[in-house]
Amino acid sequence: MERDIPIITDEGLAYIIDYIRKNNVKKILEIGTAYGYSAICFSLENTVVDTFERDPERIVEAKKWVKTFNANVTIYDEDALLYEGLTDKYDLIFIDAAKSQYQKFFEKFKHNLNTDSAIICDNISFHQLKIEDVKNRNTKALLRKLEAFKTFLIENKDFDSIILPEVGDGLSVSKKK
Repeated sequence: MERDIPIITDEGLAYIIDYIRKNNVKKILEIGTAYGYSAICFSLENTVVDTFERDPERIVEAKKWVKTFNANVTIYDEDALLYEGLTDKYDLIFIDAAKSQYQKFFEKFKHNLNTDSAIICDNISFHQLKIEDVKNRNTKALLRKLEAFKTFLIENKDFDSIILPEVGDGLSVSKKK
C-alpha cells in the first residue's frame, strides 16, 4: 500500500482460497505477480504456483518475499504474452495483470488448463467505475475492453463463466467444459 502497488482484496483472496480448497487445486499459474502477495497466499494452501511478472523492481521485491515465506512459488521474470514454451498443465489460472490484455492472456493460456479446471480473473468491476461517469479517455477505453472481455467470457462455448461483480473488485470464474 505504501508504494501504491495494487494487490488482491481480502474478499477476493478469501474467495479464491475457498475455491482452491473446494476444488483440490494443486498447481496454479498466475499472470501478474506484483510483489507476490497472492502467489504466496495460494502456496500456503499446499499448492505449487508459477507466476509471471515483467516489472524488474516488482520481481526483485517478489523474490524477496517468496524467500522470506519459503513459498512454493516460481517467478518467471518475463512478459507472459511474449513467453513461449510453457507446456505445464494447471488446476487454476489466475489473471491479475494488464486489464486491457485479459482476453489475450485467457486465449494464450487456456490450453494450459487441466480438465475440469478454471481461469479466475480479478478486477473485473474495476473499482465499480461506469463508462458514462469517467472523463479520462484511457480509463474509458479500459472499461470498454473489460466489458468486451466479460461478453467474450459469457459467450465462450468452451467455458462456463460467471461474473461476480461484488466479490472484491470483481472476479470472473470460467470453468473449462
